[in-house]
Amino acid sequence: MYKIIKSFYSTSLFFVSTIFLVLKFSGVDASKIKIGTLQYGSVNWELKLIKELGLDTKQNFEIEIVELASKNAAAVALQGGAVDMIITDWFWVSRQRNEGRFFSFVPHSMAAGGLIVPKDSNIKNGSDLEGKKIGIAGGQVDKGWLIFRAFYKKEYGKELKDVSRQIFGAPPLLNKKIEQDSFDAILTYWPYQAKLLSNEKFVKVINITDILTKLELPKGIPVIGWVFKDKWASSNQELLNNFLDTSKDAKKIMLESDEIWEKIRPFMNVDDEKLFISLRNIYREGIPSKDFSTLQIDGSKKLYSILSQVGGRELVGKAKTLSPGTFWAE
Repeated sequence: MYKIIKSFYSTSLFFVSTIFLVLKFSGVDASKIKIGTLQYGSVNWELKLIKELGLDTKQNFEIEIVELASKNAAAVALQGGAVDMIITDWFWVSRQRNEGRFFSFVPHSMAAGGLIVPKDSNIKNGSDLEGKKIGIAGGQVDKGWLIFRAFYKKEYGKELKDVSRQIFGAPPLLNKKIEQDSFDAILTYWPYQAKLLSNEKFVKVINITDILTKLELPKGIPVIGWVFKDKWASSNQELLNNFLDTSKDAKKIMLESDEIWEKIRPFMNVDDEKLFISLRNIYREGIPSKDFSTLQIDGSKKLYSILSQVGGRELVGKAKTLSPGTFWAE
């Protein structure tokens, strides 16, 4: 009898030890959430502040920031399970769901770019872009460019891509080129817009958020958000909820306290005071309101429909309507 008990005890101990080793070396940690970000992306400001203030550990979890080289690299990392969450747009989520890959989206920011021109430019509104050379951040299915095209068609009855010359490129390069007078205007992301506007040599003609209003869409439609697999969320609901609550707490602090931005500033890689304030203010403008509801979801469906006509299958694949479940139901 003693031998049987001893054998059972040894087998059980071996089984438990094996499980522990598998978990240890497979990197499984139920209290950790791995978030893929771009190295210089503004999402790092919030995540690093959370870690700086220990807001994550107060909620009994830990954020691990995994810096990645590009938006595509982030998507690959999420699909392959190297990270639990990334920041991207809900168009990508909807397309994935339509193709049988179930991800969901929670709003993070409404901040968007706009059209920037030199201060002495004769471009005062969209109608002045005809025949002009425009630098555009991203590619031909970048959401800002498609939104601008939809607005231009509605406002002026013409297809902007047919009446102007477009050069697509990386935002830092576009900033440099317009400073060298290589472009008549650029349509760029908000951090690079802030950098140009901080030196007073450039002015903003229109923001993407203003264009959404002109397209008769409700305020508060998100641009980017936290994206994760449904399966992961279902298995880690408490961890996800704790993270989302912590994210909201951090945003509230960033919105209400100027002093806290002195802790954030080292993450921003900004020396110029005017640029620092500009980035801070635009970031705050993009913080989602608490009343994100069916109104914004319906607005997102309408925007999806508009842009699916402009961007076609390259943007949305075969789906012409927003896939159900794109926005995570908390």
